[in-house]
Amino acid sequence: MDLDRKTVVQIVVSVVAVALFITGLVVVTGAYGETETVGPDDEEGQLDGQLSGDFDGQFEVADDGTASGGFSGTYDNSIEAPIDGQVNGTVEDGVFTGTLDGSMSGAIDGNVTGEMNGTVDDGSFDGTLVGTAEGETRTTLSGNGGLALITLIVGYIIFLPVMGYAIERHDFEE
Repeated sequence: MDLDRKTVVQIVVSVVAVALFITGLVVVTGAYGETETVGPDDEEGQLDGQLSGDFDGQFEVADDGTASGGFSGTYDNSIEAPIDGQVNGTVEDGVFTGTLDGSMSGAIDGNVTGEMNGTVDDGSFDGTLVGTAEGETRTTLSGNGGLALITLIVGYIIFLPVMGYAIERHDFEE
């Protein structure tokens, strides 16, 4: 297939139109996007799920069973997110019961506190976490952002046929 000028212009205009549309989406999201936050009183801020991970090298268990140190693991329920923080509690017969105070990233970027309960085996923890998270979550568009997005889509829909008509009417037989 031999590419003529008209075909090349159509391809270039199409690529530029898509690039402009994507750039417009980024601009609208940046200008009208609002970061939502969750707190301990919000339903999304309530954590009740599985927690697994490892205690760090600073984790110590005293003779009376009290334990404290660092923890790094993954929380899993309706969301899956890494959690890092400090733990305090007791270890009795291979079962750790205590508190976690740390940070979470991913679905919620912020702080997490809660009660851990589960088994400890060779520095690894597998059990549950019941607590709360507080931090930033998803980005949503404001009402004005929705209007700007609709305007962008309408502009794109109008731009493509107008450019197609201009290309069709232009004489490329120079």
